[in-house]
Amino acid sequence: MKEIKIIGIERIPEISEDHNIAHEIIDATKKQKLTIEDGDILVIAQKIISKNEGKKVKLIKSNSLEELLELESAEVLRKRGQTIISKTKHGFICANAGIDNSNVEPGYALLLPDDPDESAKKIRSVIYSELNADIGIIISDTFGRVWRKGQVNMAIGISGIDPLLNYIGTKDTFKNELKVTEIAVVDEIASAAELVMGKADNIPVALIKNYTYRSSEDTIKKIIRPPSEDYFL
Repeated sequence: MKEIKIIGIERIPEISEDHNIAHEIIDATKKQKLTIEDGDILVIAQKIISKNEGKKVKLIKSNSLEELLELESAEVLRKRGQTIISKTKHGFICANAGIDNSNVEPGYALLLPDDPDESAKKIRSVIYSELNADIGIIISDTFGRVWRKGQVNMAIGISGIDPLLNYIGTKDTFKNELKVTEIAVVDEIASAAELVMGKADNIPVALIKNYTYRSSEDTIKKIIRPPSEDYFL
């Protein structure tokens, strides 16, 4: 019987630039009597990465959010009311360039990390050094979706895990060859982890156990559809 465990990591303090996130995760897992082992995955909320990397910005003028949007957007794609859909410098298409003012003090906003893949890689390296555990890391953020209401967690940075499960060329149960099927496993894992992390529960990290994935040094760029393949832009 297949079973995957998704465990919310509690007791992580309010993160600032003075913290070492990897050490805080290790300490918190020990307090929960959990062990980080080879093949595990950590899903880490973007917000604590941004806070740790100094991406918290004070809004000092009434139009400062608009100025931030211009700075953080490589291209503005759509505008409707107060919502702007833009492409970030990372290549993500999302609302308001990923700028968020939830779970942060009033008068401040959080920007996305400059390089979420590098953030994931550094945390993975420290955990390997401290625990001798080769794991996957996913940095997650909440995105809206075309065609559907509601938001889900998606991966914006990865390390040590192949973002796509490729079925192209394999056969289904009826012996039909699959020609286009690729599963965005890092998005699925990030979305599943949000069920234990929540938005107001102060659980910014989830530990995933018993999921078999392919180890890889690919970056999140592998999952971003290039403009030539985009039917809607």
